[in-house]
Amino acid sequence: MVRGLGRAFVAFQVEPDTAINPKPFDRGPAQLSFFLTLATVIPLLVVISTHLWLRSAYTSQVFHLQGFLNQYSTGIYRYRILGPKLLLTIYRFLANHFRDQPFSMPTDAQATLLFYVSYAVLNAVLFFFSNLLLLLFLWDWKKGISDLHLACYFFLILVLTLSTYVVTPYDQLAYFLMFVGFLSVRLRTSWISYLVLAFAAVAGGINRETEFLVTPALLTVALFTPFQESKRYFRASLFHLVLFAACYVGVRVLLPGSATVVAGLTFGGKWPLESFVVVSALFYVGVSLVIREYAALKPSIVLLILSSPYIATILIGGEIRELRLLVPLLLCLFFAYIQLAQLKRAGVQPCEGSW
Repeated sequence: MVRGLGRAFVAFQVEPDTAINPKPFDRGPAQLSFFLTLATVIPLLVVISTHLWLRSAYTSQVFHLQGFLNQYSTGIYRYRILGPKLLLTIYRFLANHFRDQPFSMPTDAQATLLFYVSYAVLNAVLFFFSNLLLLLFLWDWKKGISDLHLACYFFLILVLTLSTYVVTPYDQLAYFLMFVGFLSVRLRTSWISYLVLAFAAVAGGINRETEFLVTPALLTVALFTPFQESKRYFRASLFHLVLFAACYVGVRVLLPGSATVVAGLTFGGKWPLESFVVVSALFYVGVSLVIREYAALKPSIVLLILSSPYIATILIGGEIRELRLLVPLLLCLFFAYIQLAQLKRAGVQPCEGSW
């Protein structure tokens, strides 16, 4: 009897309901909502957690006006012009409209509320735009963001967030200008692309030395694309290098005092070996992610070789434990690989054997 019922159910044919005509699912609104959520909620959470809920116990004596002026008018810090100028502009605006008062900071007994708020406002605005540019770089407006690109996004945001335990007026600006330089090569109009790249190179040259790394990133892309396409990246890299070098050298020649490149000989700073292990692990994770996008290890090796002046400067006069020194290298790594993958998808065959 059971077998008979089974055969009956199998034999029973269900006629399709022609009145039901389901439309294909439109992913556009969902992807747009997701994009807007990442573009707004993530910066808000990062700024609240790193600047309001937590307060840096590493950066010292720069959260009041006189201490700030003392720090950024001497040594290598006097060459970092743009970020401090922007912060002082915000502070003077706030001081003209609100009354300042003491503010509790772990490493600055003279800290004031408005000066700390100036840091928070500057870094919040710059982080918001850096996050937006990162999303624009990773997003595919036809298909949305892939799982791999989403993993890359959260990895970079994590490293950026961890690096903010050192509060400065120029780090977030440096990352923003690097993103501007990266996205400039995706602009279709040539003169606009060079204008945007020039803005990034000049502004970066008077802000922080890490702007130099945009040049190795562009050269890396140029070395792994065919000649016709690589010419555009070679020209862009040389254009950026000339403008950056002119600003970098110019401020050291024009400003009074002895020209310096590093603040002192630290040879990796405190905990150099342990810090190097952590930084290497993070870089390894980054490489493991990007080679899933573009399956080749050579671009990462070439990027490191071309970035050797920056790496040598860190090893000689930097603190390896400051993750903010690793962030620019990671940004360049992800840009180079994702740009190469995009060119490959667009039909530009990579030069696998090129160096």
